Amino acid sequence: MRIQFATQSYRSKSLPVSAQRVVNMYAAAQPKDAKSDIALFGDAGVGDFAVCGNGPVRAMHLLGGVLHAVSGGTLYQVARNGTATAVGSTILGSDPVSVDDNGDQLAIVNGSNGYIFSEASGFQLIADADFHAAGSVTYMDGRFVFDRSGTNEFFISDTLDGTAYSDLFASAEWKSDNVVKVLNHLQTLYVMGATTVEPWYSSGAANFPFQRIEQAGVDRGIIGANAAVSEDQTLYMIGSDRIAHRIAAGQITPISTDALNEAWQDYARVSDAHMFSFTFDGHRFIVVTFPSVPATFLFDKNTGLWHERVSWDQNGRSLGRWRGNCAIAAYDKVLIGDAFSGRIGYLDKNLFTEWGNTIQVELISPPIHADGARAEMPWFELDIETGVGLASGQGSDPQIMLSISDDGGHTWSDQELWRSMGVLGAYKTRLRWDRLGGFEESRLLKVTIADPVRRTIIAARCPGLRAARI
Repeated sequence: MRIQFATQSYRSKSLPVSAQRVVNMYAAAQPKDAKSDIALFGDAGVGDFAVCGNGPVRAMHLLGGVLHAVSGGTLYQVARNGTATAVGSTILGSDPVSVDDNGDQLAIVNGSNGYIFSEASGFQLIADADFHAAGSVTYMDGRFVFDRSGTNEFFISDTLDGTAYSDLFASAEWKSDNVVKVLNHLQTLYVMGATTVEPWYSSGAANFPFQRIEQAGVDRGIIGANAAVSEDQTLYMIGSDRIAHRIAAGQITPISTDALNEAWQDYARVSDAHMFSFTFDGHRFIVVTFPSVPATFLFDKNTGLWHERVSWDQNGRSLGRWRGNCAIAAYDKVLIGDAFSGRIGYLDKNLFTEWGNTIQVELISPPIHADGARAEMPWFELDIETGVGLASGQGSDPQIMLSISDDGGHTWSDQELWRSMGVLGAYKTRLRWDRLGGFEESRLLKVTIADPVRRTIIAARCPGLRAARI
């Protein structure tokens, strides 16, 4: 009687095929002797750590073991106790910025200007005449490397000095597309263009220290300067084909599902997409946000599954995307920069809110059917961790809501069927919905949890029915 319930977001362009969604939860494989082979766990909450002006938090980076954050137009130093001190301004714009360091200096670019900060010399605009507008910066073998916006060139700083330049540059050689991003990945310089990616190595040559690696290019470009991230021996990017790829050992492999690819093709604007990564509770997540849509998708390297993350504001309104704008491991925490304020928070699996705002879970099952025949559903049971109620206030008797769609997810039942997840300590609470009636072809079930309590879904059951595997 067990059926497969939601494990990933796979919302097809044809909803009757699949309208499956997983919002603010992620799947994790379990050992053979566990109660189920896969379980769903709630995404970590976000607690308060620091406030850096009005935001948004556009980047975070460690220099000399100290956290530096770009919030709004200002660079801040953030101490281990969360105290934030402004050390420079004005960094134009509000989009994420690219940051790297050479051990002494921190370099920042925003698509037009470049900035350098060091403890010895403070914060300054890069004023050298041989510096050009750039949307990305990376450090490799003693030099900062930048793309030259709107051209097929990239250029470099003088050795160990991000304030000085000597008109040293090179052109993407394989094809004549514009360079969009440069990234040092495993001591290989990836020159990422609008239609191709070229790997270069450090040759140490006197005239120009980087040389292209022959016959190692990737015939795929990148959609924007912030649409790539290096994580755990692998390079990830959103390609010019609007598909998520990983590049490892010279091979490019798509990782996004057909459903995601179909959705991303229809987005009006994707050039502002940005990516970052973080590891939490043993899971390594690649985060992809499309701010203009808005939407956020997380790829779990452990399982290869995608889920969505959505934030709500203090008035209970959905923001459409996750408000996490960047992440960094620092001060024994995983820190998250806010896209809607100057707050920096920390991930905490025992928190069920984000900066005090609700985290709402939504799960939509894959199609449940009886091989095309009319089916009856006398009951549906959800096996979850119960007895998770709080001692007082919202969540003291946490509720879970069930909605039904018999038309492939186009419309949902007007009435939500509520059940208690169990007050604190009521571990034997059973979640079962009876007399759910019949349906033709297939049925979808949607589960929603809004109370700030632990969410763990183990299995789903109903008699004699099947759930499609997507």
